[in-house]
Amino acid sequence: MAQKKSNIAVLPFTPRQEKLTTIDKHRLDLINILQTTLDIEVLLTSFSDRVQHIVPHSGFLYRNDELDMELHGGSRKIHACRYELTLEEQGLGSLTLMRQQSFLDNEVESIEAMLCCLIYPLRNAILYKHALASAHTDPLTGTKNRAALDDDLQREWKLARRQQSPLSLVILDIDYFKAVNDNYGHASGDAVLKTVANCLKETARTTDIICRYGGEEFVMLLNNTTLDGAVLLADRVRSCIETHTARSDACPTSVTVSAGVARLREGETVEGFFQRADQAMYEAKHQGRNLVRCSS
Repeated sequence: MAQKKSNIAVLPFTPRQEKLTTIDKHRLDLINILQTTLDIEVLLTSFSDRVQHIVPHSGFLYRNDELDMELHGGSRKIHACRYELTLEEQGLGSLTLMRQQSFLDNEVESIEAMLCCLIYPLRNAILYKHALASAHTDPLTGTKNRAALDDDLQREWKLARRQQSPLSLVILDIDYFKAVNDNYGHASGDAVLKTVANCLKETARTTDIICRYGGEEFVMLLNNTTLDGAVLLADRVRSCIETHTARSDACPTSVTVSAGVARLREGETVEGFFQRADQAMYEAKHQGRNLVRCSS
């Protein structure tokens, strides 16, 4: 792919009192549009749509490694104009515009003039995304927290009903966790929680949602997963935790978990779905712990 690559710095934009040029009008319109959202995809789509009026192109590609984000709109073509976006030494990702014909110098200048309007709104959107992620993340384990689970459950429940796809839930509780804290201290308890979280992350698919629900309780939300598939995954997690928490300097005792599994039933509420998985987890506790049980 043929590319022109540049770094973009911010230039102040003050509309002149005399008659505005075409590019000035488009910049003013773009500024007004970009002030209305903190959604990165909406920002970039709006930017591409506005630039389309002065520099026709077939599509755009945005990458931000820090956010593990890749967004694209339109179609990819062989010629590209690529920019590394920065503001006050903060990387904001890369943005590429593409089309079938090469970009002319005057078109590149127009794109760069428009890009200056995007920098601050994009930086604000990135900061907002970081803040939102922080508010929905458990600081000790790096998994999602209970607030995030509430949102994810509602979203996945609606999606499963609309698409008539299987949705399963696994609730895991660390066995005798209070004894770990009482006998070995909270530092050992924290080490156990981190190890359990790591086992969940290593075993889960990238599409699975992992949350720390309570003090020693974790939840896995598994989209497009049948009950049998969820039980197999829960048992792999159980085995992984039993192996990885075997005696260490951080915690001189092995740790196990009890797990309950449920699959969403037709017409079932979120509350009923969660309650059945929770009940199955308590059945595993009552039947000897270090077990996986599924809701009948």
